[in-house]
Amino acid sequence: MTPVRSGAVTRERAATGAWALALSLVSLGHCLATPAEAGRTVHLAKPPLHQLRDSPPTAVGLPALWGDWFGLPEAGMLGNWFGLRPALAKLGIVPTVAWLTDVQGNPVGGQRQAVREFDNLYAGVDIDLEKLLRAPGTSFSLSLSQRSGTSLSDLDIGNVFNVAQVCCGATFRLVNVFLEQPFLDVRVNVRAGRISAGDEFLTSPLYSLFVQTGINSNPEGIFFNAPGMTTYPTATWGLRVRVDPVPQVYAMVGVFNGDPTLGENSKHGVDWTMRGPLFAIAEIGYRLNQEQGSAGLPGNYKIGGYFNDGRYPDFLRDTSGGFAPLTGLPPATTRGKTGFYVLADQMVYREPGGDGKRGLTPFISLLGAPDESVNQMPFFLSGGLVYRGLIPGRGNDVAAFAAVYGRFSKELRRAQRQEGSPVQDFELALEWTYVIQVTRWLAVQPDVQYIIKPGGTGNIPNALVLGFQLAMAF
Repeated sequence: MTPVRSGAVTRERAATGAWALALSLVSLGHCLATPAEAGRTVHLAKPPLHQLRDSPPTAVGLPALWGDWFGLPEAGMLGNWFGLRPALAKLGIVPTVAWLTDVQGNPVGGQRQAVREFDNLYAGVDIDLEKLLRAPGTSFSLSLSQRSGTSLSDLDIGNVFNVAQVCCGATFRLVNVFLEQPFLDVRVNVRAGRISAGDEFLTSPLYSLFVQTGINSNPEGIFFNAPGMTTYPTATWGLRVRVDPVPQVYAMVGVFNGDPTLGENSKHGVDWTMRGPLFAIAEIGYRLNQEQGSAGLPGNYKIGGYFNDGRYPDFLRDTSGGFAPLTGLPPATTRGKTGFYVLADQMVYREPGGDGKRGLTPFISLLGAPDESVNQMPFFLSGGLVYRGLIPGRGNDVAAFAAVYGRFSKELRRAQRQEGSPVQDFELALEWTYVIQVTRWLAVQPDVQYIIKPGGTGNIPNALVLGFQLAMAF
């Protein structure tokens, strides 16, 4: 899919007044593609818009997700909803409503200068069916998303790792609809229904601290290579089985409907057909020093792999074995795609006293998809540092830095060069961010990004992006 271009750029060029507004807002924040084919035309590699993240992939919203990771109390702006929350809780019903927005602009670089905003309204409910219907251990979850706004990356910068966590596809969408059931004294857990694979596979709570989609929620390299991979706000039919043989180790496997068209905005999440190819993913994880009373520094280590069934066009070969960009014949196809990943995060310094969760945690993710004849981004690497409580007296704030690097297929580059298309080499994104936990229900996050080689071609000037994210739980 080629980067989206805007035909109406006149109002974007009124940048002076817009940037005055943007800088004021940033100051306020401190206070508080489908695979490219090597046929007749080679397109720039870019993941489909519907697969880009715009909100954390859990049923608790962003502020509560931070609370789960960093130990913050859970509370919403509206408190107990005038007595409704406690009444529903007695029945086993836990509703969640959260709103998140990204406001960003690029004063330097990109294709043009502009300021953009995108927001997401999340609504979900988790139901304990043991309380409600006396079904032992069974739970039910349902979630919805409403998004609006415009994308700075797609309209103004032209890069592939979207600068906004909240981006793309302004629409209403039904997301997760699933049942969950534990077995064998909760050592086995099964989830079935409409599921986003990225909710549990290839993820870490640390990733959702970032605004840049290259790292937020899931390392984005997989979305260039595996069209069956899904993440919020897209869900498909799936089955996930997780086994925890001992507290330190888990293993899980998931199988999903891999039809990427089910995430199109026009489907609104209600196309429940099962016609897609199989997408399967498996992961093994080790949790270090996370048992009750453990004195060591905690860490998480994960390895995984996936298989995406279906047939995929070769970037270079045609059906007769010739060089497709020259012959003009239809490209040859390959059955299935595979890839692997390695994720790790490890606290290396813990501040004395306090709750034991304040300190420095580096993290890294490495993704590989070896077959460069069909995979747009065979090598992806991201990593960074997260420090909770960096500023004295701000123990719940989080300072973070991340770098995201994706290298495009050398065979894709050969095909693009032969066709005379812009040749994609790599894109690198750097992000500096600081999460200000203003209240239990409000977080303000000033954010700075620098995009090197936007779109991977070198034809677009490097871009500086300034902005902030605002997250509220109701």
